[in-house]
Amino acid sequence: MKPLEQYASVLDMMRKFRELPRHFHTTDHVPMKSRAPMFGLTIIDDNSWLIGDRAILTRRFGQPWASDTPGLINTWVASDGGHYAIVDAPEIPPPSRPWKPDDAPILMHLTSSGGIKLEAGHADNDVAEVLNKCVYSIGDVCIKMHHTIHCDSSDEHVTIKELSKRLPNRSFALPTVLYHARYDNRYFLVTTKVPGETAAQLWWDFDDAMKDHYADLVAEASIEIATLTSSELGAGIDGTVAENGRILESLTRKDMPDILANRETVGLSVQPPFCFCHADLGPTNILIEGQKGTISIIDWQAAQYVPREWIGIEFAQGLAMVQDPPIPEGYSRGDYAHRVWRALQRRGFKNDGKIWWSWKKVDYQEFFDC
Repeated sequence: MKPLEQYASVLDMMRKFRELPRHFHTTDHVPMKSRAPMFGLTIIDDNSWLIGDRAILTRRFGQPWASDTPGLINTWVASDGGHYAIVDAPEIPPPSRPWKPDDAPILMHLTSSGGIKLEAGHADNDVAEVLNKCVYSIGDVCIKMHHTIHCDSSDEHVTIKELSKRLPNRSFALPTVLYHARYDNRYFLVTTKVPGETAAQLWWDFDDAMKDHYADLVAEASIEIATLTSSELGAGIDGTVAENGRILESLTRKDMPDILANRETVGLSVQPPFCFCHADLGPTNILIEGQKGTISIIDWQAAQYVPREWIGIEFAQGLAMVQDPPIPEGYSRGDYAHRVWRALQRRGFKNDGKIWWSWKKVDYQEFFDC
């Protein structure tokens, strides 16, 4: 389902079970803690948008923003010719209305992962938990909003800035952070858009040689990232360990909560150093710039330190990396992941995760039984 279809579906569900959230009925500001992230961007006027409670994105044409603009956080010139700025919002934010599909910002991504089921009679604060992540785009930037309670690792802006500093000669590009904030169990991030289109969009237009070329680039990038090491399993790049981090969840089972013992059972290294890993390098997070033959990597929300072998297992098992149909005849939904796995095998990775999956799938048996 496309983002706009998801958005419409959520609104239909809200109309069915209860009235729409309060900010749909007033231009007075409704605090972000009472709004789901998908409603975190509201419209002040045709050239100004409120991000959460504390920042305003604004644009104008012809006149650059002065460095002494009150509350100025960041400014840039976009490809549409607009001069954009992010400024601090006043303590009482200006009136605004909900975003609509025909507004200038484009809804690029919407996920309900981790949300709760909406039922009749829910209060605004419960409605605010319906969705946990969305991404809008305007003026060559991406505006991401999600629940902090679903963060997997260090805040994403920290990871991007640290990678830029620690891997100055990396082979892949990163977005630039323009704004970030964390409050009321919400996380906000504004970054530059990286050039190109996603591997998911382009993959089936490539011949096999080109597919293997970009699979090689993803494998090389994974190995570069893995040169950063830590003694703390599951930590983010700044040492933060989230209770719901992906590797910690992957190495526990409902009936076997001892991570140390489990790592030995599934044949993963139990001694540090652990290697830094993006942990979600699916084809939607790889941007390909065809003219240059290069890649950029986005969405570092889940990045953390893992056993080195886990980097290969993610691709060998195609974890969250399957491609959406239609799939060309003769190929599988896991074509991207399988090609990256083969590229990693050529670079010495051997653990394909079959032992791990035969052990872990007990947690998902109820789904197989349906």
